Amino acid sequence: MAGRQWFKYGLIVTACCVGAAAVVWSLVADDKPPLVVVSTAIAALIMAFLPDLISALRSGHNPVDPAVARELSRVVGQVPLAAAHFQDRSWEMKALRAAVGGRGRVALVALPGERGAGKTQLAAAFARECDTAGFDLVAWLNAESGAVAGLAQLARARGLGGADDAPEVLAELVVRWLGEGGRARRLVVFDNVDDPAALRGWLPTRGGVKVLITSNRQEFLRMDGVATVKVGMFTEAEGRRFLREVTGLPDGPDAVALGEELGWLPLGLAQAGAYVARNSQTYGEYLRLLGSQRLDETLRQEAGASHPGVVKATALSMAGVGEADGSGDALRVLGVLSVLSADGVSRRLLVSGESGLGLSGGVLAALDVLAAWSLVTLSGRSYDAGDGVLVIVHRLTARMVRFHASIDGASPRLTDAVDAASRLLDVLTDHLPLAEVAQRRAEVDELARHVMAVRENAGGNPPALLLVQADWMGRALREAGDLTRAIVLLQNNVADRRRLLGEDNPGTLTSRNNLAGAYRAAGRVGEAITMYEQVLTDRRRVLGEDDPGTLAYRNNLAAAYEASGRVGEAVTMYEQVLAETRRVLGEDHPGTLICRNNLAGAYETAGRVGEAITMYEQVLTDTRRVRGEDHPDTLTSGNNLAYTYETAGRVGEAITMYEQVLTDRRRVLGEDHPDTLTSGNNLAGAYETAGRVDEAITMYDQVLTDRMRVLGEDHPDTLACRNNLAGAYETAGRVDEAITMYEQVFTETRRVLGEDHPDTLGCRNNLAGAYETAGRVDEAITMYEQVLTDRMRVLGEDHPDTLASGNNLAYTYRAAGRVGEAVTMYEQVLAETRRVLGEDHPGTLTCRNNLAGAYETAGRVDEAITMYDQVLTAASRLLSPDHPLVEAAAANLEMARRQG
Repeated sequence: MAGRQWFKYGLIVTACCVGAAAVVWSLVADDKPPLVVVSTAIAALIMAFLPDLISALRSGHNPVDPAVARELSRVVGQVPLAAAHFQDRSWEMKALRAAVGGRGRVALVALPGERGAGKTQLAAAFARECDTAGFDLVAWLNAESGAVAGLAQLARARGLGGADDAPEVLAELVVRWLGEGGRARRLVVFDNVDDPAALRGWLPTRGGVKVLITSNRQEFLRMDGVATVKVGMFTEAEGRRFLREVTGLPDGPDAVALGEELGWLPLGLAQAGAYVARNSQTYGEYLRLLGSQRLDETLRQEAGASHPGVVKATALSMAGVGEADGSGDALRVLGVLSVLSADGVSRRLLVSGESGLGLSGGVLAALDVLAAWSLVTLSGRSYDAGDGVLVIVHRLTARMVRFHASIDGASPRLTDAVDAASRLLDVLTDHLPLAEVAQRRAEVDELARHVMAVRENAGGNPPALLLVQADWMGRALREAGDLTRAIVLLQNNVADRRRLLGEDNPGTLTSRNNLAGAYRAAGRVGEAITMYEQVLTDRRRVLGEDDPGTLAYRNNLAAAYEASGRVGEAVTMYEQVLAETRRVLGEDHPGTLICRNNLAGAYETAGRVGEAITMYEQVLTDTRRVRGEDHPDTLTSGNNLAYTYETAGRVGEAITMYEQVLTDRRRVLGEDHPDTLTSGNNLAGAYETAGRVDEAITMYDQVLTDRMRVLGEDHPDTLACRNNLAGAYETAGRVDEAITMYEQVFTETRRVLGEDHPDTLGCRNNLAGAYETAGRVDEAITMYEQVLTDRMRVLGEDHPDTLASGNNLAYTYRAAGRVGEAVTMYEQVLAETRRVLGEDHPGTLTCRNNLAGAYETAGRVDEAITMYDQVLTAASRLLSPDHPLVEAAAANLEMARRQG
């Protein structure tokens, strides 16, 4: 039966061959008046019985193209500049070179020592030496908060992984890459490691890479496989020479006395030398000042300094800066730096956000003062404020700054520093649209570290503005695909809001809504629905039914119902929300237009394609009138209408509209905008539906290349495109290539999203279908049975995807000659589909057609003819004459009659 195979594919091919733009109305996460926003995410608004959007991921190894690799910088990260009057510590450097060894073998070398002993400066001197020697890679990774963030930075710099890859994924890739270097000369420095055990799993153990680790932890002395070069204090000769060079004063007993008072600790000597030089003092005068400083034992313990003189020296330097800088800017900036990430702050971010710092002068002038007093250091290779220079406050200094700022009567206070840091982050996030987070992932990662650091340093009392930034950051990480960190950050923020503001505060409601959205994005739809229902109930009680935020929350809940397969409830809620939105906001409000769009999408999901088309056409007309021809919302409406034409079998009209939308998006948004790439993907899907498979493959290839370049290999849109390309290969008869790609998709999706994520289940479904196409029927049956069991457990028995799995399994039973089992399962699935989706849903008609085919195979031809005739009549009434379901039903009926 030639037409029958199409119906099987109608159940297993990828849903995202044509993705409709899902327009979601949601409350923005900044506690400003609720706005109606258009999501640029492309969701699968598809007929039931098509599998869900599947993300095809890359293979486990990502080699860098040699031509690209030659263009990449050999230095990654900000190698600290040589400290003023740097002392060549010949013994330690000689021991370090010996421990690192020669070319071609891995070396793990730790530099343990007390805080302020100069471990970082010694490692930086070696790194600069390797750079001068022409090493293929010199990577400087700040690792106080762990190794993952720095390794992810290195992966991106080397072109590994994707823009939205989770940091852990990128870290795994780069560790593997480092181990495959052979005789390549590569140096990686993990600076300021605080947890040796956490670092252990991220150390490369093969290849020729050289790894340096600086830490004040002594556990490295006992760690197998790690050589150690202990970094002590300056020798007396080194310390005296250093003081002489910094101050210009002659050597003598007072210099020795000062060195002994500071324990010959390089950090203390640097601050003392800067103070003496800046104030034209003698060593004796400085010693008297130092002696007059009251030592707070709590401060010494808090700072972790083993020598009390260093604590006094830092306090004296801070006092000196306060007296020298009448504006107070330097101390304000120092306070801000002390509560931001200990890994350092990009100087360009400080410059970009300085309007939030409340300075009377510029931030660069304040940094110059702090650097002159040795309270901050600069890392990098250039002094241009627009470059990659990092501003670092030594960990010991930062602890002392925070302690002094927390004392009663301090100025500036710790709360002032936290507030200013929050304002800085607010300015920076205002300049980073959510639509750009995938392309600016390194910036997002740094901002996330700062948000979390400020929260930690706020002493359990984060300011309201920081709570806003945490919400924004959770949404940004979600957009970037980093759902694990997004959920953790949002959970913490919900807890903070509840504790500080109360359950009913509008900000708390916003945070709960955002967390529900993250749950939904992670495939935890049940938890999302529960939270959406709870927060909607509370919002109604607190702000009323007509509050725009309440309407937005009802829309979000409807979308979650739709995602969970509760389409009837979703349609009902969308209709109610639309009626209320029209009344409250008016017919032409963007929120009303979006509600109409969402309802049209739900009609389509429910199989009410005619109503969906009518509504989409009206929405497009009104959006053009209200927003203009070139507005992104108008282009999205055109995309949605094109998709629905395709669903209805009006493929020629769909292609025409897709081509127009693609042309307009290229002109308005640019070639690389994610929406433009989505239009290319959708057009490729329409070509495939029209039988123009070669054109589809060519376009999918181009879109995939562009998405990998623009969004990264692991971005959901990129993964979906790879999955679609696999489906096109299968359609073109290139089944082996399709299976290879589907297997990669399944492996990576399971690793990234987890075993039970709907995308993982959908990927297994697609792979089972490709096995069946290749004649590997037993493998297909085993996998389909697993998918059906897991979907029943995860999604529920009535979810359209679960029903699709039963239908697919029945089809494969039939292909394997197990016709009796196929008939029984088809009958069960048809009964459930009628109950869940309705008699006229395309999925129901498809299931009836498949059951008729099973009757025919079983010799029950008369029953098959009757059912084929019923399917053809209903499909002709509901769908266009050239819809594939109509054409296939007619062909099946004719062939069955011939057989009968």
